[in-house]
Amino acid sequence: MWYIEEQEKVYLDYSATTPLDLEVVKAINIGLKYWANPSSSNPLGDTLGGKEKEGGEEEEGKKAKEAVEKARVELADLFHVTPREVFFTSGGTETNYWVIHSAIEHYKAQHGREAKPHLISSGIEHPSLLEPLHDLQNKNVIDLTEINIDAKTGCVKLDELQAAINERTCLITVMLCNNETGVVQPLSEVATIARSQAESRYDIRILVHTDGAQAVGKMDIDLNELKVDFLTVVGHKFYGPRIGALILRSATTVPLISLFFGGGQEMNKRAGTENTPMIMGLGAAARVIANDLDSYIKSMEDIRNYFERRLKEVFKDGIVINFEKSNRAPHLSSVGFIKYEGTAVELLSKCSSFIASTGAACHSSGKKCSSVLINCGLSEQLASRTVRFSFGRQTKQSDVDRVISELSSIVFLSKYGSSLLKTFSKGPVPGF
Repeated sequence: MWYIEEQEKVYLDYSATTPLDLEVVKAINIGLKYWANPSSSNPLGDTLGGKEKEGGEEEEGKKAKEAVEKARVELADLFHVTPREVFFTSGGTETNYWVIHSAIEHYKAQHGREAKPHLISSGIEHPSLLEPLHDLQNKNVIDLTEINIDAKTGCVKLDELQAAINERTCLITVMLCNNETGVVQPLSEVATIARSQAESRYDIRILVHTDGAQAVGKMDIDLNELKVDFLTVVGHKFYGPRIGALILRSATTVPLISLFFGGGQEMNKRAGTENTPMIMGLGAAARVIANDLDSYIKSMEDIRNYFERRLKEVFKDGIVINFEKSNRAPHLSSVGFIKYEGTAVELLSKCSSFIASTGAACHSSGKKCSSVLINCGLSEQLASRTVRFSFGRQTKQSDVDRVISELSSIVFLSKYGSSLLKTFSKGPVPGF
């Protein structure tokens, strides 16, 4: 179960954010009582003037530290790594930038401060990754290649990826599951190409990163099977708090360079006092997933399939399910209302019974159609009429029926509304 205020509208925007699971709320509330600094060698010495207090107060910092490390183990278990390969962060934006920073700094440490590294990404990444890459490119700090997307599958073109690698390539970053189409990218193939090209042609090390924001809690993620070096984790995408984590495949071989400096927290890699309650909440969210992942996946996949089947029954050829035949995450459906005369934004503005979106939350308020969908090969018209529906663990068929009912009414009225008004304005209509 999760914590959410009772509301009338059906929530179908779980890709944007999720409510807190009740186990997460419970963990956070417990963590609020762990007020001492988990990284202090003498947890109460600083606040109590160095005086040892009776009643074991010096143990409070130890309790906080143990809580943080328990959460680290819970994250490690979920991704099949060891606890020393889990680093807590403020969220996905920081985590993505930390990976970029580490790759660049590692390259410059090997080739000199004046060396210019080459990075590879795609045009369908989240803005928290593309914006810093574009900024660094504009400042002439890096060279950047953005791989095109196969319009039939929604996946990165692996032949272009292979051709783009050169002797200065230090990082390839491709998201695991696209946040607007739901298409799962071929990360293990990306990593295999990176390794083979680096070793056979250039004798270099190319790091591979994936933003797993939309994938965590929707698929089993094993970094060793994926063969990626870095994974970005975002708590609020899987019923957790608004913090994140960076997961390494190997703490001994993957370079991680501090982004900012101060204390020795997070194994001397990330300065700043740990947010104990939120870290405990993130650990709880990971534990909930690990305990019941298969049933969550089946539940979301069943409801998505039911939703798409009902859409086809009602709208016939009036809708397109983008990348329907591709390998997609179980919780997301990208639907183009091709016979609706307005835009997706206009369509959603008329909906009163449910909440969905036109794309990434950080860009969905804009008037331009999604650049992600355009880069996936959709026409501007189709992209402008596409709605993203994303489902939660306990979205019900009755929720779907309600949504379909309202959508069909709105689309029907948009097509025939003016004609009906003209008919009724002429007087009573027989049969009504």
